[in-house]
Amino acid sequence: MDPISLSIIVLAHWLLNQPVVPGEDSYLVFTVFNPTQAYYFNMTITINSSLIKPVYYVNSTSNYCEIPVVPPEGNSSCVVYVEVDPSASLGIYTVPITVNYTEVNVTVTERPMIGYESISVPVTTLVTTTLQNGVPVVTGVKTETFTISIPTVLGATPSVSTSKSSVSVSTNVMVPVLGYVGFSAMAFFGTPNDVVQPLPGNYLPLTIYVTNYGNTPVTNVTVTLESLPDGMYAVNNTAHLPGLLPGEPTPVTFYVYVPNYIPQGNYTLVLGIDYFGGVDTVVDAPLIVSQRPTVYVQSVATNPPEVFEGYSMAELVLSIINVGSGVAYNASLYVTSSAGNISLVSMPIILGAIPTGQPIQLTVPISAPGVAGNYSVYITVDFDGGSSSRVYTLYVRPKADIIVTGVTYPQPPSLSLNDLWALFSSITNPGLSPGASKVPITITLENVGDVEAQNVVVHMSTSQVIQPHVSSNNPLSALTASEVFIGDLKPGQPINVTFLVDVDSNAPPGTYPLVLTLVWNQTGSLYPLTESITTYVTIKPAPNVLLLIVVVLIIVVIVIGAVAAIRRRRMGGNNTVVRNAHSPAPGRLVDYTVGYYTCEGDGECYEVELV
Repeated sequence: MDPISLSIIVLAHWLLNQPVVPGEDSYLVFTVFNPTQAYYFNMTITINSSLIKPVYYVNSTSNYCEIPVVPPEGNSSCVVYVEVDPSASLGIYTVPITVNYTEVNVTVTERPMIGYESISVPVTTLVTTTLQNGVPVVTGVKTETFTISIPTVLGATPSVSTSKSSVSVSTNVMVPVLGYVGFSAMAFFGTPNDVVQPLPGNYLPLTIYVTNYGNTPVTNVTVTLESLPDGMYAVNNTAHLPGLLPGEPTPVTFYVYVPNYIPQGNYTLVLGIDYFGGVDTVVDAPLIVSQRPTVYVQSVATNPPEVFEGYSMAELVLSIINVGSGVAYNASLYVTSSAGNISLVSMPIILGAIPTGQPIQLTVPISAPGVAGNYSVYITVDFDGGSSSRVYTLYVRPKADIIVTGVTYPQPPSLSLNDLWALFSSITNPGLSPGASKVPITITLENVGDVEAQNVVVHMSTSQVIQPHVSSNNPLSALTASEVFIGDLKPGQPINVTFLVDVDSNAPPGTYPLVLTLVWNQTGSLYPLTESITTYVTIKPAPNVLLLIVVVLIIVVIVIGAVAAIRRRRMGGNNTVVRNAHSPAPGRLVDYTVGYYTCEGDGECYEVELV
């Protein structure tokens, strides 16, 4: 059974917003969605995988996740603390689970009372502090409490139901294991604040910078100095760290005794690193007895290889190498451009110490200029005793430029008797007015750039006032109601895109923004390009046609009454006389002519004949 079905939807995600590493223990959250009108009681979720091994279940004393109730068209969650198999590779895994629950269709008059209770999950996190040079350092750990609210039944469950059945579902959830951890190390004589020469016959501090070049923090780290070059003796060989942040070199200081002179050259220390309370690795740390450093920026590239104008997610990929005979200490990286400041990180970037012979791979996030062309990027590495520079030509490619050239939509007619048909039609088609439904808004887009946009998708953002129309007969249309695929858009080509929208009945008349997000592919681009466009529409009140009809009818009745009153007044004091009458023949109608006189107050009389 798929994780999405007609009766139950089960999704899994990690509690903390960070990648999980093979061998790491972390909290996994199962969220169950109930799209039906039934109640799901006493739900349990069992993990059937050796990849994800439960350690314990939060808020449960059994060997499975427990969810008291999942209300109709609602959701609930449970949390399990799991261990990821250390031998697992990076990827998104399909984890089989078994879901058991009791499905109850409760009658209309007898429904359970649903409340919410909070589940507290204690999570150990790293405590960091920032040094004066802006580098964060882990100083300890702390326990933070994450709270999850889940529905629960208040009081007794009603016994009246139309049906009740036990359900067992075998399904799969997708669990990402996308964290990775790797370590590099570099050693020198001295402390983080002071480099010293290894003079013979001295006890010297030996500082090792350990760097976690993975994408997630590691905790409970123990660094062991397993071996030293000949002629060095360790005073202490173990150090403990609360954790290591990704990409941040962290100093670990040991003390060694150097009895004799150490010739200038490169040496290797062997470190044992234990993390997550049981995962071990071995790292070689180069120890260089310093000479003069010589640093080069040996290669520069971009990621993606083709950078388009206005692209804010590009990266400069740098390879920096020290080919000298000594360590380059206090190294800093500066990146500037002829287009101004294109870097998305503050300068300089602290590199620390650059050992010899080992290229350093760095990525610097940049924002491409908004105009296509060639730009000079100046890359400089400063270090104690020297500097190295390189100029790189960044080619910014043009991209499609899609704009809105027109917006059309029906509007309510004005309250005028000159166009009665428009007024009457507004009863069923009120236009873009408060409470209107299924109103078409047609937006004309045009590619005013010089290149073709391919596979263009237009997405309309929703708001509290204007929302895409979703048919009550097809609720799944909500998935596509705000999105339109228009295909390729050549330079200079216009195209109309129509959305059917509903207007909130409480929306006051006025002008409202309509935000469009366009996503398309372009030749040479590895990733889709996006652009956000804001246009505006005006909501007007619909005329009250029914009220107008009532007012007109009232006026007509008043006029008729006034005319009748005048006639009655004129008929006062009249004399009626039968002028002639003819006896009808058998089977014929009687024909009468009646005459009368009516006299006004001024004494004048008129003769009136009624036939």
